[in-house]
Amino acid sequence: MRVEAMKSEAALGSGNKVGERLRFSLEKRLAGKGHLSLADVASFCEALSLFVYAGQEGSGEAGLEALEESACALFESGVTGHELADALLDAAENASAAREGEVTFNRDFLRAQAAIMRAMERAERGKREEMERRLAEIDGFPETIAATLDPPTLKRMGLERLKEITGAREACLFRYEERGIYARDIEISGVCPGERMVLEGRAEIVLTREKGAYLGADGEPPGVLIDGKRADLPGRLFLPLVVRGRTTGLVMLERGPGEAVLGADALRIARRFADRMAVALENAGLHSREQRKIREMLALLELTRAINSTLDLEEILERVARMSVDLCGVRECVVYLKDAGGGYYQPAARHGFLSGDGEEGPRFLRPGDLGGECLRCLEDGKHELVGVVEAEAMFPRHALLEHGVGKVLLHPLSSRERLNGILVLCYPSSRDKGPDRDELELIAAIAAQASMAIENASLYEDIERSYYSTIRALARAIEVKDPYTHGHSERVTEYALIIAEAMHLDEREKQKLKYAATLHDIGKIGIAGRVLNKPGALTEEEYSHVKTHPLLGDSIIEPVEFLQEPRPIILHHHERYDGKGYPDGLKGEDIPLSARILSVADAFEAMRSDRPYRRALPLAEAVEELKRNAGTQFDPRVVRVFLSVLEAYGGDPVNR
Repeated sequence: MRVEAMKSEAALGSGNKVGERLRFSLEKRLAGKGHLSLADVASFCEALSLFVYAGQEGSGEAGLEALEESACALFESGVTGHELADALLDAAENASAAREGEVTFNRDFLRAQAAIMRAMERAERGKREEMERRLAEIDGFPETIAATLDPPTLKRMGLERLKEITGAREACLFRYEERGIYARDIEISGVCPGERMVLEGRAEIVLTREKGAYLGADGEPPGVLIDGKRADLPGRLFLPLVVRGRTTGLVMLERGPGEAVLGADALRIARRFADRMAVALENAGLHSREQRKIREMLALLELTRAINSTLDLEEILERVARMSVDLCGVRECVVYLKDAGGGYYQPAARHGFLSGDGEEGPRFLRPGDLGGECLRCLEDGKHELVGVVEAEAMFPRHALLEHGVGKVLLHPLSSRERLNGILVLCYPSSRDKGPDRDELELIAAIAAQASMAIENASLYEDIERSYYSTIRALARAIEVKDPYTHGHSERVTEYALIIAEAMHLDEREKQKLKYAATLHDIGKIGIAGRVLNKPGALTEEEYSHVKTHPLLGDSIIEPVEFLQEPRPIILHHHERYDGKGYPDGLKGEDIPLSARILSVADAFEAMRSDRPYRRALPLAEAVEELKRNAGTQFDPRVVRVFLSVLEAYGGDPVNR
């Protein structure tokens, strides 16, 4: 019994000495590993001591399992196999073992080494599996996080993930501008040190040419400058965003100066993620640009459709102003038109901050206000970008400054090498460089459409004046035959257009009504003069003859192409609201609205003018006649509108 006890004590002593020596050796060798847990070291040393003791007692299997678990914990905390093997050899060589237990000790020591190697293999396998899992997550980044294809959201989420991978406290993204130069794009969790990044020396080689990661350090010449100050400081990591061999941006990650050095695995994952992030951002950017192009094309198509469907230049130019603000992100857009005399430019449409209530609007411009060089540039068909001081000729300076305007773009509206107007766009201070190339192309397209509308409006006005001169010449042919109707068509036209304006008819309807009112009695050319000028009452036969004049008028203008739209108004202006009129006996809403308006205007003018058979009626009697016949001869709604117009004018607005 005494011998066995002595053997056990010797074994225990050997185990304890090995454990103490190993603890000392491990702590000495691994002192630089800031992330290593001393509790893990103590646990391993205790497990080794117990294993040596248990081996002497013949029950070492449980101790071996505990030893393997504690070794695995050491490996997971960052201890390498070489470091642990060296510490074990050092402990074994310096531990004193009982002579009689030396063979057993060496055998158990070899078994312990085998357990440690198995633990190391388990730890390495676990690391590989974790690496594969994280890499799989990263490879799925574009399909999961980037599903929205929203660049700002994608950038923020990407930076957050990189912070998580690297343990960084702050992250900032810079977009590529030109070789070696980057501009700040977005930041999270901190304030980026500046706006403009420049790469030099080793940093430029690593990040731009080699497309690798770059770590800041004090001991090297500065390679990253932000707004002229050194940025590659200890704790900062720079990762390039690369798509198909092309650098599209850089990520700067800020880690604490005292934090542990980023491990090779974490750096590998961060670089892999940066590559996936770059691809996702490229796709999102392409999608965003395509969506923008689609919106621009649809807007331009809508503008083209508007130009082709309306004669109202003011409406078209208001659309131009709204479109420019919506698509270009400017504070204000003003469309200036050159006046007919050519002496100045006047605001014809505007949209933005100066359009609000209480704001002082854009000013009239004389050619000299722009300056000779600027005016020559516009006359040559080129745009001009000016500052707030130069733009004071168009806007009050205080209004520009209050609304954050930094630059003002002037784009010519020209046709046939003649400057007809100016498209003015006010850019915010954050965009002091003004529009980029794509935006300039869009502005040029908008300006081309606006110029076309201005030119079309000018040509249309010329044609309309020519047509209307022809129409008035035809109307005068009637007045030569019937002197009592001198000026009748012109006055009827004025009344009709006043009613149309009060009823908010569009420009095209008002134009048709204008032509129809001027020519409504053209058919009287075919009525005998003795009937038209008869001083007394007409016989039934004569009245039937007079009632043919709408049909005669319709047949006269039938061959004239540009008068096809006014024809129904001329044909039906003697229809009655109760259906007892002529020539077709139409009733109520079946009669064209413009014909119902013309009916009221024609009857009122006739009552207010002298005729061969009576004198003109006073205004009050004419008004009473309209009221009495509302709902029978006349559309009651048209009568109500006309009476409100007379009240607003304080009497007869035409025949005073």
